[in-house]
Amino acid sequence: MTQDRQGNALTAGAASAATLDGVIHDYYAWSGDILGALAAAVRDEPGFMLGHATIATILNLGGFRGDHPAITAAIAAAEAATAEATPRERAHLAIAKSLAKGELRRAVALCEQVLVEHPTDALALRYATDLCYYLGDARGIRDTVARALPAWPESDPIFGFVLARHAFGLEESGELDQAQSVARRALAINPEDAWATHTLAHVHEMRGRPEEGVRFLEETRVHWQAGRWLAVHNGWHLALFLIDLERGDEVLAKYDAFVEPRLKENFILDLIDAASLLWRLELVGVDVRDRWRGVAAIAAARIGEHVLAFNDLHVALALAGAKDGAAIERLIDSIDRYLAEGRGDNQVVTRDVGRALIAGVAAFGQGNYRQAVDALLPLRQVVVRIGGSHAQRALVEETLLAAAIRSENWALARAILGEHLVQRPTPRLLRLYHLVAARADANGALAPSPTLRGANGLA
Repeated sequence: MTQDRQGNALTAGAASAATLDGVIHDYYAWSGDILGALAAAVRDEPGFMLGHATIATILNLGGFRGDHPAITAAIAAAEAATAEATPRERAHLAIAKSLAKGELRRAVALCEQVLVEHPTDALALRYATDLCYYLGDARGIRDTVARALPAWPESDPIFGFVLARHAFGLEESGELDQAQSVARRALAINPEDAWATHTLAHVHEMRGRPEEGVRFLEETRVHWQAGRWLAVHNGWHLALFLIDLERGDEVLAKYDAFVEPRLKENFILDLIDAASLLWRLELVGVDVRDRWRGVAAIAAARIGEHVLAFNDLHVALALAGAKDGAAIERLIDSIDRYLAEGRGDNQVVTRDVGRALIAGVAAFGQGNYRQAVDALLPLRQVVVRIGGSHAQRALVEETLLAAAIRSENWALARAILGEHLVQRPTPRLLRLYHLVAARADANGALAPSPTLRGANGLA
């Protein structure tokens, strides 16, 4: 019996314990080859039960279906090594098995049970906060960390990373001042904390301060690019600020340099960022030319996965952006089969929200803007259920706004823009609001004006 660096008992040898410590650090730092390290550890020590369970859970959280051979093999190996496992380690196996069944909420509950007894269980803490993010539960992210945080000594090597997790939960819960303070404290501990940087980018985004966002991310680029698996996403935040500043051409150059080369690695977050970014660029009138082709090819390979409705949305964006109507039809057919035969929490979210959301995206991609409005408008208050962050889900609202303008529904467009201005008063939104309001005041009697088209590319 050994212990991890946080003092939790392990049924493993010293070498496996050391590997796990490194894995936990890299997992929070978004760096390294954590699955490769774990695979080597369980190969050298087949009885390392927590190692097998961790492989299964991380694969699932990383976008693999629960019936993927690597997940089922890891769960089987963990089950074969339970004889001397501690109750905490057995709970980790239960978490992995719940995720494989699509039972996300049960997995969160199991993580919380572990954390009550073992608040410094770094894996359970990371899993719980990731799952709350997938479920759109901002307060769950915030409060899960808050309950555990007093038990973490500041001397712990990953204490700063835990602070960054809390900061993100605060930001998503709308507590921007405290989120900023906690994230800055995390960065003072470790300037290369890519998640703390990510949280501060969110704070600037939610406050509608693109100039500050660009300045912050450019000044800290040397640090956040070290978090390899989050580097593209932090670059995505930089791109959002540049789009808001109407510097879309700069975004294309950065996309070609930093995003496109990473797509071949087939990391789901990179696909999500690429699809979202190209879609947003097109919404504001930037010609992305043939860049959709590579994204759509990767997305098409994920048509039948249905791990998260959030992921399926971005698959749909890629296919609709590439004008691949046949692939969109395959995706919708696959979703319908999933709704008929699937199980788990995501199946419910897909039924209630995801299916209509993807229908709206498909309609928009086909130029059926009134149909897109009809599909997307009823989802405004429930889209949070697909998970992701406020900044990521804003794409749905932006698509609805574009569909309203392109279908000449000026009154709806003005109402949406009015709400956005109160929340994020940027010069671009203010200028667009005045243009749309003028059309609404004319009761939509006139055709879309060239001025409106040039101002935002939405008409």
